[in-house]
Amino acid sequence: MKTRREFLSIAAGTASALYLANAATLQGAEKKDAKASWKIGICDWDIQAAGRVNSFAVAKELGFEGVQVTYNPNPDAPDSLASRANRPKFLAAAKEAGVGIASFCIGLLNNRPLATTPEAEGWIEDCLNAMEETDVLQVLLPFFVSANPDIQENRHHLPLITEKLKRLAAIAERKKKILAIESFLSAEANIGLISSIGSDAIKVYYDTHNTWYWGLDIYHEIDLLASRKLISEIHFKDGPPLGEGDIDFPRVCALLEKHDYEGWLIFEVAPGVTIDEWRESHAANGRFIKRLIGK
Repeated sequence: MKTRREFLSIAAGTASALYLANAATLQGAEKKDAKASWKIGICDWDIQAAGRVNSFAVAKELGFEGVQVTYNPNPDAPDSLASRANRPKFLAAAKEAGVGIASFCIGLLNNRPLATTPEAEGWIEDCLNAMEETDVLQVLLPFFVSANPDIQENRHHLPLITEKLKRLAAIAERKKKILAIESFLSAEANIGLISSIGSDAIKVYYDTHNTWYWGLDIYHEIDLLASRKLISEIHFKDGPPLGEGDIDFPRVCALLEKHDYEGWLIFEVAPGVTIDEWRESHAANGRFIKRLIGK
C-alpha cells in the first residue's frame, strides 16, 4: 500500500503532466488561431477605385476579403471619407459586398509630408475620427517621395516628425487606434523612432518589396519587428507576380507565424510594374496568397 506522501507525489506529478500537456495544446491552438485569423486584402488604388465606395465590389469579384481604403483629406472629392456624410456609405458598401475595411491610407502624405505640411496633422486627426465612425483600427502614414526621411536632405525632419507623431499618438491612444508608419527606414531605425515617441499607438506598416528594393534584409527585419509586435499590417508585394520574383513569401509567412502575427496580408502592385489584364493578374496574386496560407 502506498503512503500518503507517495500518493500526493504521484498526484502532483499527474497534475503537472496534465498542465504541461494542456499548456502545449493551448500554445498550439494559439498559433493555429493566429494564422487562421489572417485575411487577404488589396489596395484600392490598384483596382482603379482609390477612395471610392465601389472598391469593395471589385475586391469581392477578384476574390479578396478586404480593402485598404484611401483616405482623401479633400471633403469635396468624390466619396471622400473627409466628408462625414460619406462614411456610412463605405460601411454599407462593405457590408453589401461582404468585404472588410482592412485599414485606411493617407497617400497624399507622400507629396504633402507630415513634417512640412501645416494641414497634415489635421488630416490625420480627422482620419482618426473617421476610423472611429467606421470601426477601422489603423491608418497607413507613408513617408516616401518628398516625405522620405532616409535621404540626406530630409534627415533633419526626423525630430519634427517625432514631435508631431507624439501629439497624434496621444489622440490615437484615446481612440484606441494605430498610426502605422511605412518608410524606407530600417527596422532598427523604426524601433528607435517609435521608442522616442513612446506610444503603443505607433506601429510599422511593413512592405516586403520597398525594403528589399532599398537593400535591407527583409527576413531579419520582419523577424525583429514582429518579435516586438511592431508590425501592424503588411504589404505582400514583389516586382513580378508574387512567387516569381525575389521575395521568399513562404519564409515571410513562417516568420509572421512564428511571432503570432494576426493582421491582414494586403496585396499591392510594385511601382513600375506593367499589367495588361489587371483583374486577372490581381486575382491570381490573391490566389497565390491563399495557397500560401492554406485557405
